[in-house]
Amino acid sequence: MANATLPEVITNDDPNAALCTAGGVDHDYRPHTYRSNGRPHTSLRCVWCHVVACGDIDEADPCIEPYHHHGDHRTRSGVTWPKGGCRPTTTEEPA
Repeated sequence: MANATLPEVITNDDPNAALCTAGGVDHDYRPHTYRSNGRPHTSLRCVWCHVVACGDIDEADPCIEPYHHHGDHRTRSGVTWPKGGCRPTTTEEPA
């Protein structure tokens, strides 16, 4: 059932994004299709607070920080890189 009190999508600028993870859990992202600029668009959206993930749903391991986040990008698998920087293309094997 849809939560009528929340907008369809929010960004990290909305206080509900931080409140959702205040208990130490991550956002629960699922694909969600909505209209953006009059056209259908699908993003990863938290089922609880409706924040959209930074990463593109078509990426194999997208950034799971909320859209408009502060700090480094981060994926579920633990890959990080600075905002404005290039995502690492290879990972080194541990010694």
